[in-house]
Amino acid sequence: MKKTLSPIAVASLLLALMPTCFAQNGYLGPTSPYNASTIYQPTMTAMSVFQAGGDSDVPIPSDPGSAPAMTMPAPNAGSITPMDSVPFSSGPIIQSPDMSMPIYQDSTTWNAFSPPDGTDPFLQPGFGAQASPYAPYNPYQTNVPPQGAFGYGANPAQPYRFGWQNRIDVSWLPGGKVTSAPAGVTGNQAIFGVDYDLAYGAPVLPNWVLNWTNQFAYRNWSGPEGTLDLPDNVFRFGMDFELETPSNGPFSVSLGVTPSINTDFNSDVWKEGFQLDGRGILFWKLDQYWTLGLGAMYWDRVNDRILPFAGLIYRDDYWEWQLMYPEAKVSLFLGNEAYWSKWAYVRAEYHVESYGVNRTYAGVAADDQIEVADYRVLGGFKMDTGLYSWFIEGGYVFDRQVEFDSATPGYSLNNGFIGQIGLRY
Repeated sequence: MKKTLSPIAVASLLLALMPTCFAQNGYLGPTSPYNASTIYQPTMTAMSVFQAGGDSDVPIPSDPGSAPAMTMPAPNAGSITPMDSVPFSSGPIIQSPDMSMPIYQDSTTWNAFSPPDGTDPFLQPGFGAQASPYAPYNPYQTNVPPQGAFGYGANPAQPYRFGWQNRIDVSWLPGGKVTSAPAGVTGNQAIFGVDYDLAYGAPVLPNWVLNWTNQFAYRNWSGPEGTLDLPDNVFRFGMDFELETPSNGPFSVSLGVTPSINTDFNSDVWKEGFQLDGRGILFWKLDQYWTLGLGAMYWDRVNDRILPFAGLIYRDDYWEWQLMYPEAKVSLFLGNEAYWSKWAYVRAEYHVESYGVNRTYAGVAADDQIEVADYRVLGGFKMDTGLYSWFIEGGYVFDRQVEFDSATPGYSLNNGFIGQIGLRY
């Protein structure tokens, strides 16, 4: 006996099959009652929507505000049908990712906490086209931003930031007791400082980068007392010019020169306050993790110094070891929170400042040059988005020596605390 379905049964069966059929054919639109998963679909342009079937060219609808519609060959697989004529729909709905985007290299160290998030907006279009620092993908190209060309985290590619950048640091060294001083010099000496840099980076010459930094520093000295009278305030005005080659091969070079005026404005500015520093270093990338730096720097102070500017740098997905002299730093990546990359670090440095001053010793005033030298070890915490960052750190300062260019006897300061905060944007 032939069985038949009642009209009610047929209607129930069709209603049950409708969601499946719509989903299989890409029929879920923003107005569809079956659109429970639409919020998880990627939002792309109409250029990624193609008509299914056939090898002929098909019209591609224009996106709002873009050029008129154009045609493209239909793909052989994975295509989606526009939904203009489908019930419960209002146009092309399900869209595929932009397959013109390069794939992030498996051969690079990639941090699971820091997926690629686009290109660096400060990179100049076209620069580095002949020798990309991050071959085989060029982060300087236009139109198609390569995935993974810029990111924040432990070890993403780190392209140059071109354009203007501001750096502000505030430091505080509480009063250190004067020791090993000549007769009559007593008390403590505290130092409060503010440093401000206005830096500009730009490509110059084939495959060279120029970093030009305008520098300002202010120091407030409290003490010492007795027969030695130092100015309360001293200032520094400098310009740092740095030429570098991007790290697009096993070798790269960095060269810098820094003329500056360091004065209390009461002494001979050019005779006592002018300084000219210089540096140069060659970096040799040994492998994916290790880089060797070999160079030297010259510091124009009361006691002129030629120092090694050298060491090893190690970087992986969590650590960055800058085992350099005269400044070393070990950083640990703590993960990302929202748009912030978090770091904890320890650093050490040899620090020397020098100023032209008008000082009074034993009742005699004279123009002189003073030098303040010390070693510092600090621990800190840094938050970084790439576009701006801030840090806070504190530590220990020791082997503090104060010397003069004239016959004025120098002295030492007790070891003590140092604290600093800084902002980059």
